[in-house]
Amino acid sequence: MQKTYNKYFNSDNLKLAYFRVLCWPDRTVKDQVGLRAFGKNIDENCQNFSQKILQGEYQPKRGFKYYMPKASGTTRTKTLLDVEDALIYQAIANVIAQDSYDLLSENDEFVFGSVLLPEVKKGVDIMQEEEPNYFFFKFWKQLYQKFKNSVIKSIEVDKVKYKFETDITGFFDCIPHYNLLNKLSERFHVEDEILDLLANCLNTWSGTKESVTPGVGIPQGPLPSFFLANLLLHDLDDMLVGKGLKYYRYMDDMKIYGYEENDLQRALVEIDMYLKGNGLSINSKKTSILEIDENTEDETVREMRKIEVFSLYDEEDVELEESTSITKESHSLACQDQDDSFFVHPSIVTLSDEIEIEKFHLEQLQEVSTELPALFNESPDSDLNLKQGVEDLDFLRLSVKFSQSIKGLKQINKNTEADTALLKYWLFAYQKFFWRANNFGFTLSLYGDSFLVREKLLHFIKNKFDMFEWNRYYAIQTLSFNHKFTDKELRQIFFEMLINETSDLAKISLYRLLFKHSTNKQFLSTLKKQLQKENSLYLKILIADFNKYNSSEDLDFVEFLNFIGI
Repeated sequence: MQKTYNKYFNSDNLKLAYFRVLCWPDRTVKDQVGLRAFGKNIDENCQNFSQKILQGEYQPKRGFKYYMPKASGTTRTKTLLDVEDALIYQAIANVIAQDSYDLLSENDEFVFGSVLLPEVKKGVDIMQEEEPNYFFFKFWKQLYQKFKNSVIKSIEVDKVKYKFETDITGFFDCIPHYNLLNKLSERFHVEDEILDLLANCLNTWSGTKESVTPGVGIPQGPLPSFFLANLLLHDLDDMLVGKGLKYYRYMDDMKIYGYEENDLQRALVEIDMYLKGNGLSINSKKTSILEIDENTEDETVREMRKIEVFSLYDEEDVELEESTSITKESHSLACQDQDDSFFVHPSIVTLSDEIEIEKFHLEQLQEVSTELPALFNESPDSDLNLKQGVEDLDFLRLSVKFSQSIKGLKQINKNTEADTALLKYWLFAYQKFFWRANNFGFTLSLYGDSFLVREKLLHFIKNKFDMFEWNRYYAIQTLSFNHKFTDKELRQIFFEMLINETSDLAKISLYRLLFKHSTNKQFLSTLKKQLQKENSLYLKILIADFNKYNSSEDLDFVEFLNFIGI
């Protein structure tokens, strides 16, 4: 066991895992406080953690879980792993990916979701490079573009006659551990000791906030989960491509194109049987075999064309914390995207003169001012009415253009106020497309201390968003970012909200807002006493860390930690 464990959990691989966890794109599933603390003395901490694992002293923790809404109104469970758990998970993925890279790369022409970077094959040697690329997967937005182009080519260039589309019901939540571990053992030759450890971890991390689901489900959010999910479907990919089918997969979204309906019927049966054999189920509601009408633009092509990849870009979350990163390198890794230029309009790259840059951004803002109202029908009454066919992506495209231009003008010291005439449209989008609250919340934050934004967000929190903790979290965070509040408002609105709040996620943003904005010592003492009562250790740690850098009060940090029970 020692030899195997040393292969996966030596200090070098743990250090590589640390940098790759910093690169996880979803900051809401990264233990920022834990990563910061671990990174302060990275080499020593990696050596100590390695010894802890080798001596059998490591045990996985439950993780912080929350519910994120989907467009359907249902939710998915997201999991934030403790820093040690995240490192274990990524370290295991590092070794399996390195050993299996050649095998997996054979499918890169038809598997487009979570595709490994070639640098993964180098293993820990990558850390010796002058400018190492620590990302684990290829840039997903470019992969989605490739997926989109492949689908359009099959229909419009290759002139296929039939299309088959499907996905998997509750993919991540329903993956049986036995089938996954068996696949890792037989197909990818992962050692028994690692499989035993991984089984223990997955059992601990499984399920919802309320309960574990032993033997079923892998945590959504951490990047290694996407990797393991691809491994489980690898043999399915090989089987379908081996039959000469035009097969494309983006995670569990599968599309097959052909000239004979019978070929797709057979593929449907084979996919269904493979999934059942691995404890999964095909999503019958999203499964169809349809003939393609040459005389009519195909619905799939139309939907694909509508999705401009940059529109899928998630604007930066509205962060309340000031930068408290360990090193410049770590901060860069934690916040970067793989290709920030991907979202920059191609015209702006060639501009160097400030006058030209200013002109470009002002033109972009003018386009938004014209295009955003055009998404709505003209109505004699005050109610906004969307035109038929308008979707969230239409608003996202304009939101990105709007936000980038305002930020671009600020970078050249041209402060342009966000157009108040557009505010009602952004507020409409914020409520209508509630699963995009982080995107549109960022847009709303550009309006500063707006009374209308404040009133609407408070209304949404109490009504529309009372069902979704993720939305309450972002709404409160948006309010805290630029808005100012009286002592009375803090007590009567937000503290009362805190007392009645059941979600630890929403409580995080409420505590941040209250500690940040209150200057009343008596009230701050009340807040500390309330925080002391909280059961979630992660919540307490996060608020303590926030207060260290952002509180309106000069805190005795050690005294504060002792008082709240850390």
